[in-house]
Amino acid sequence: SSTHPRPVRLFIDVFYVNGSPFFHTISEWIKFRTVSAIPNRSKKTLLTETQVIINMHAARGITVTRVEGDQEFSCLANDLLPTPINIADADDHVPEVERSIRTLKERTRCLIQGLPFRRFPKVMMRGAVENSNKVLNLFPAPNGVSKTLSPLTIMTGRPLPDYNDMTIEFGAYAQIFEDNDPTNTLKARTTGAIALTPTGNAQGGYFFMSLVTGRRVFQTAVGRTTHA
Repeated sequence: SSTHPRPVRLFIDVFYVNGSPFFHTISEWIKFRTVSAIPNRSKKTLLTETQVIINMHAARGITVTRVEGDQEFSCLANDLLPTPINIADADDHVPEVERSIRTLKERTRCLIQGLPFRRFPKVMMRGAVENSNKVLNLFPAPNGVSKTLSPLTIMTGRPLPDYNDMTIEFGAYAQIFEDNDPTNTLKARTTGAIALTPTGNAQGGYFFMSLVTGRRVFQTAVGRTTHA
């Protein structure tokens, strides 16, 4: 009941936020969006990211009949087979994914403008983009395949929306247990951190940015933290 047999086209592109590249996809009918921070725009990176999303659809019994991208993705034509890729004309773009990128950037700007910070490290910007994308997937999409099931539910089977994903707001200050081996001393056992995005696991884990190291850390529901 959480899947739909209708085959889809997959629209892909790369966009930048504050100089950092992100790989973005949106699927036809389902309107499921993905976004991932990528280190570069090399053929290997683009191929890996695209194949992951195709496999994600296949795991839910959904066939990607064609990938749609601009000239940058022409190098993937042979490696993506048997899934064909349709390349837009020179100086042209794929409107479906361009529109999705615009929506995602608008949501990210709204999220950032509501925070009291003047500067945003790359870790926080990545979290803001991922958070905005996740929210778009949480609720049924206009003109989507279902009026009651969200894209996230269709692609993962998770119910909507999950309270575990809303326990702390993006940008909120928190104290986290960053030391996995606390000792019985006067040393502080918690570290100041900024909430980023939920991990999506059943335990209600969250990603935070440590204010000590500046790194993204993973806080589980039981209080243990690992660097990510």
